[in-house]
Amino acid sequence: TAEKAQVLETEAGNVALSYLALFVNTDTITPEETEMYRSIENDVNRKTLGALLKHIKGQMHFDDTIVGIIDEGVKQRNYLTHHFFRTHNFALFSEEGRKVMVAELKDIQGKLDKAHAMLRVISELLDKIAGRAGMANEAALRLQTRGKTVKL
Repeated sequence: TAEKAQVLETEAGNVALSYLALFVNTDTITPEETEMYRSIENDVNRKTLGALLKHIKGQMHFDDTIVGIIDEGVKQRNYLTHHFFRTHNFALFSEEGRKVMVAELKDIQGKLDKAHAMLRVISELLDKIAGRAGMANEAALRLQTRGKTVKL
C-alpha cells in the first residue's frame, strides 16, 4: 500500500511534466533550456503530493468526479503516511488487530489505485496531445525488463 502511495506521487509529477511538455519541442531544446527544465523537474520532485495536485488543478480544469477520486487518493495517502499506525497502535500485536489493519490497507490501496489510474489517464492524454503517445510506457517497460533500481 505504501508503494501505491509513492506511485501516486510519481504519477502526479508525470502529469505536471506532461503538461509542460505540451509546450516544448524536444527536437530543438538548447543546453540552457535543458537546465531550466531540469530545474522545473527538481521543483516538481520537491513538492508534496497535495501541493503538486493543487498546482495541477490550477492549470487545468477537471470534472468533479475526477477531482473527487484524486482528492480521496491524497486523503488516503496522507492518512496512511501520518495516522495509520497511530490509529491502530496496539492492534499490531494481535492476530485480529492485524486482520483489521490488512483489511483497511486493502481498502486504502483500492482508493490509491483509482486515483493513480485517473492521473495516469491524464498524463497519457497530455502525451498524446503532444504527439508523444506511448513513449512513457515504452520507457517503463524497458526499465521493468532490466529489473534494477533506477534513480528517478
